[in-house]
Amino acid sequence: MEPTCHRCGETLVADELFCPHCGAPQLRVEESESVLAGQDGTLQQSLDRAADILRWRSAITTALYVAAPVAVLAALSSLGAFVVFLGGFLTVYLYRRRTAAPTDGRIGWRIGGLTGVISAIFWLAVEAFAMLFQRYAMHQGATIDSTFQSAVKSAITTMNQENPTFQHQVPWFAHFWLSPAGIATLYLTGITIFALSMIFFSALGGALGGSSQRNQARRPGTF
Repeated sequence: MEPTCHRCGETLVADELFCPHCGAPQLRVEESESVLAGQDGTLQQSLDRAADILRWRSAITTALYVAAPVAVLAALSSLGAFVVFLGGFLTVYLYRRRTAAPTDGRIGWRIGGLTGVISAIFWLAVEAFAMLFQRYAMHQGATIDSTFQSAVKSAITTMNQENPTFQHQVPWFAHFWLSPAGIATLYLTGITIFALSMIFFSALGGALGGSSQRNQARRPGTF
Protein backbone atom coordinates (compact mmCIF):
# COMPACT_ATOMS: atom_id res chain seq x y z
CA MET A 1 0.00 0.00 0.00
CA GLU A 2 1.46 3.37 -1.04
CA PRO A 3 1.94 6.02 1.68
CA THR A 4 -0.27 9.12 1.65
CA CYS A 5 0.12 12.58 3.13
CA HIS A 6 -1.48 12.92 6.54
CA ARG A 7 -2.62 16.47 5.68
CA CYS A 8 -3.85 16.47 2.07
CA GLY A 9 -4.13 12.76 1.41
CA GLU A 10 -2.13 12.77 -1.81
CA THR A 11 0.02 9.78 -2.74
CA LEU A 12 3.69 10.05 -1.77
CA VAL A 13 6.90 8.34 -2.68
CA ALA A 14 8.07 6.11 0.15
CA ASP A 15 11.28 8.05 0.93
CA GLU A 16 9.86 11.60 0.69
CA LEU A 17 10.22 13.64 3.87
CA PHE A 18 7.91 16.48 2.74
CA CYS A 19 4.69 16.33 0.72
CA PRO A 20 5.31 17.75 -2.78
CA HIS A 21 1.69 18.89 -2.92
CA CYS A 22 1.18 20.76 0.36
CA GLY A 23 4.70 20.78 1.83
CA ALA A 24 3.69 19.10 5.10
CA PRO A 25 6.50 17.14 6.82
CA GLN A 26 5.99 13.39 6.88
CA LEU A 27 6.68 11.19 9.89
CA ARG A 28 7.97 7.65 9.55
CA VAL A 29 8.09 5.14 12.40
CA GLU A 30 10.03 1.96 11.75
CA GLU A 31 10.29 -0.96 14.16
CA SER A 32 13.79 -2.30 14.37
CA GLU A 33 14.58 -5.95 14.79
CA SER A 34 15.76 -5.31 18.33
CA VAL A 35 12.38 -3.79 19.25
CA LEU A 36 10.51 -6.72 17.75
CA ALA A 37 12.81 -9.16 19.53
CA GLY A 38 12.16 -7.33 22.78
CA GLN A 39 8.43 -7.58 22.22
CA ASP A 40 8.73 -11.30 21.55
CA GLY A 41 10.76 -11.70 24.73
CA THR A 42 8.15 -9.82 26.75
CA LEU A 43 5.39 -11.99 25.30
CA GLN A 44 7.29 -15.17 26.17
CA GLN A 45 7.86 -13.91 29.72
CA SER A 46 4.13 -13.22 30.03
CA LEU A 47 3.34 -16.74 28.84
CA ASP A 48 5.86 -18.19 31.30
CA ARG A 49 4.30 -16.23 34.17
CA ALA A 50 0.82 -17.36 33.12
CA ALA A 51 2.01 -20.97 33.13
CA ASP A 52 3.06 -20.60 36.77
CA ILE A 53 -0.46 -19.56 37.83
CA LEU A 54 -2.57 -22.51 38.90
CA ARG A 55 -6.30 -21.91 38.93
CA TRP A 56 -7.03 -23.89 42.05
CA ARG A 57 -10.82 -23.76 41.88
CA SER A 58 -10.89 -25.27 38.39
CA ALA A 59 -8.13 -27.72 39.32
CA ILE A 60 -10.00 -28.97 42.40
CA THR A 61 -13.29 -29.28 40.51
CA THR A 62 -11.61 -31.21 37.69
CA ALA A 63 -9.72 -33.44 40.12
CA LEU A 64 -12.97 -34.34 41.88
CA TYR A 65 -14.49 -35.44 38.58
CA VAL A 66 -11.57 -37.76 37.90
CA ALA A 67 -10.65 -38.94 41.40
CA ALA A 68 -13.83 -40.87 42.20
CA PRO A 69 -13.73 -43.27 39.20
CA VAL A 70 -9.95 -43.59 39.56
CA ALA A 71 -10.34 -44.68 43.20
CA VAL A 72 -12.98 -47.27 42.32
CA LEU A 73 -10.95 -48.65 39.40
CA ALA A 74 -7.81 -48.76 41.56
CA ALA A 75 -9.70 -50.75 44.18
CA LEU A 76 -11.17 -53.22 41.67
CA SER A 77 -8.31 -53.51 39.18
CA SER A 78 -4.88 -55.05 39.51
CA LEU A 79 -3.45 -52.19 37.40
CA GLY A 80 -3.77 -49.60 40.14
CA ALA A 81 -0.55 -47.73 39.33
CA PHE A 82 -1.44 -47.38 35.66
CA VAL A 83 -4.98 -46.25 36.51
CA VAL A 84 -3.83 -43.42 38.79
CA PHE A 85 -1.10 -42.42 36.31
CA LEU A 86 -3.73 -42.11 33.60
CA GLY A 87 -5.97 -40.22 36.03
CA GLY A 88 -3.32 -37.56 36.61
CA PHE A 89 -2.76 -37.16 32.87
CA LEU A 90 -6.50 -36.94 32.20
CA THR A 91 -7.01 -34.31 34.90
CA VAL A 92 -4.47 -31.99 33.27
CA TYR A 93 -6.09 -32.50 29.88
CA LEU A 94 -9.55 -31.64 31.25
CA TYR A 95 -8.13 -28.71 33.22
CA ARG A 96 -6.71 -27.21 30.01
CA ARG A 97 -9.94 -27.91 28.16
CA ARG A 98 -11.90 -26.17 30.90
CA THR A 99 -9.68 -23.12 31.43
CA ALA A 100 -7.48 -22.83 28.31
CA ALA A 101 -4.71 -21.96 30.78
CA PRO A 102 -1.11 -22.82 29.80
CA THR A 103 0.56 -25.69 31.63
CA ASP A 104 4.01 -27.14 32.06
CA GLY A 105 5.57 -29.97 34.01
CA ARG A 106 5.39 -28.12 37.34
CA ILE A 107 1.73 -27.19 36.97
CA GLY A 108 0.94 -30.71 35.77
CA TRP A 109 2.79 -32.23 38.76
CA ARG A 110 0.69 -30.18 41.19
CA ILE A 111 -2.59 -30.94 39.43
CA GLY A 112 -1.75 -34.63 39.21
CA GLY A 113 -0.67 -34.68 42.85
CA LEU A 114 -3.97 -33.06 43.83
CA THR A 115 -5.84 -35.75 41.91
CA GLY A 116 -3.72 -38.38 43.63
CA VAL A 117 -4.50 -37.03 47.10
CA ILE A 118 -8.25 -36.95 46.44
CA SER A 119 -8.13 -40.38 44.78
CA ALA A 120 -6.22 -41.80 47.76
CA ILE A 121 -8.83 -40.42 50.17
CA PHE A 122 -11.64 -41.95 48.12
CA TRP A 123 -9.74 -45.23 47.84
CA LEU A 124 -9.13 -45.38 51.59
CA ALA A 125 -12.85 -44.81 52.17
CA VAL A 126 -13.75 -47.59 49.73
CA GLU A 127 -11.14 -49.92 51.24
CA ALA A 128 -12.31 -49.23 54.80
CA PHE A 129 -15.96 -49.79 53.87
CA ALA A 130 -15.08 -53.04 52.09
CA MET A 131 -13.07 -54.27 55.06
CA LEU A 132 -15.82 -53.44 57.55
CA PHE A 133 -18.45 -55.02 55.31
CA GLN A 134 -16.46 -58.24 54.90
CA ARG A 135 -15.56 -58.47 58.57
CA TYR A 136 -18.90 -57.63 60.20
CA ALA A 137 -21.61 -58.01 57.56
CA MET A 138 -20.18 -61.05 55.80
CA HIS A 139 -18.57 -62.43 59.00
CA GLN A 140 -15.27 -63.09 57.23
CA GLY A 141 -13.03 -61.71 59.98
CA ALA A 142 -11.46 -65.09 60.70
CA THR A 143 -10.68 -65.64 57.03
CA ILE A 144 -9.08 -62.20 56.71
CA ASP A 145 -6.95 -62.72 59.82
CA SER A 146 -5.94 -66.17 58.61
CA THR A 147 -4.78 -64.71 55.28
CA PHE A 148 -2.58 -62.16 57.01
CA GLN A 149 -1.20 -64.76 59.43
CA SER A 150 -0.35 -67.09 56.55
CA ALA A 151 1.54 -64.29 54.80
CA VAL A 152 3.46 -63.45 57.98
CA LYS A 153 4.31 -67.10 58.66
CA SER A 154 5.57 -67.50 55.11
CA ALA A 155 7.80 -64.42 55.50
CA ILE A 156 9.14 -65.68 58.85
CA THR A 157 9.88 -69.11 57.37
CA THR A 158 11.83 -67.50 54.55
CA MET A 159 13.83 -65.40 57.00
CA ASN A 160 14.63 -68.44 59.14
CA GLN A 161 15.82 -70.34 56.08
CA GLU A 162 18.14 -67.51 55.09
CA ASN A 163 19.33 -66.95 58.68
CA PRO A 164 18.71 -69.91 61.06
CA THR A 165 19.59 -67.79 64.11
CA PHE A 166 17.08 -65.05 63.22
CA GLN A 167 14.26 -66.38 65.40
CA HIS A 168 16.58 -66.62 68.41
CA GLN A 169 18.07 -63.17 67.78
CA VAL A 170 14.67 -61.47 67.52
CA PRO A 171 12.28 -63.68 69.51
CA TRP A 172 9.53 -61.06 69.69
CA PHE A 173 9.29 -60.66 65.90
CA ALA A 174 7.02 -63.61 65.14
CA HIS A 175 4.93 -63.12 68.27
CA PHE A 176 4.17 -59.48 67.47
CA TRP A 177 3.35 -59.86 63.76
CA LEU A 178 1.08 -62.83 64.43
CA SER A 179 -0.86 -60.90 67.08
CA PRO A 180 -3.95 -58.74 66.29
CA ALA A 181 -1.86 -55.59 66.81
CA GLY A 182 0.76 -56.85 64.36
CA ILE A 183 -1.88 -57.73 61.75
CA ALA A 184 -3.45 -54.26 62.12
CA THR A 185 -0.02 -52.64 61.79
CA LEU A 186 0.73 -54.67 58.69
CA TYR A 187 -2.60 -53.76 57.12
CA LEU A 188 -2.27 -50.04 57.88
CA THR A 189 1.30 -50.00 56.58
CA GLY A 190 0.21 -51.64 53.35
CA ILE A 191 -2.66 -49.25 52.61
CA THR A 192 -0.48 -46.24 53.54
CA ILE A 193 2.21 -47.29 51.06
CA PHE A 194 -0.41 -47.85 48.39
CA ALA A 195 -2.01 -44.44 49.04
CA LEU A 196 1.37 -42.69 48.78
CA SER A 197 2.10 -44.55 45.56
CA MET A 198 -1.23 -43.32 44.18
CA ILE A 199 -0.21 -39.72 44.84
CA PHE A 200 3.21 -40.23 43.26
CA PHE A 201 2.00 -41.96 40.08
CA SER A 202 -0.85 -39.48 39.64
CA ALA A 203 1.56 -36.55 39.99
CA LEU A 204 3.87 -38.23 37.49
CA GLY A 205 1.03 -38.58 35.00
CA GLY A 206 0.06 -34.95 35.56
CA ALA A 207 3.62 -33.78 34.95
CA LEU A 208 3.75 -35.68 31.69
CA GLY A 209 0.37 -34.28 30.68
CA GLY A 210 1.40 -30.71 31.51
CA SER A 211 4.64 -31.01 29.55
CA SER A 212 3.14 -32.70 26.50
CA GLN A 213 0.31 -30.15 26.20
CA ARG A 214 2.41 -27.08 26.94
CA ASN A 215 2.43 -25.69 23.40
CA GLN A 216 -1.02 -26.83 22.33
CA ALA A 217 -3.61 -24.08 21.96
CA ARG A 218 -6.89 -24.65 23.75
CA ARG A 219 -10.20 -22.85 23.83
CA PRO A 220 -11.98 -22.57 27.17
CA GLY A 221 -15.01 -24.76 27.54
CA THR A 222 -16.85 -27.07 29.89
CA PHE A 223 -17.23 -30.79 30.13
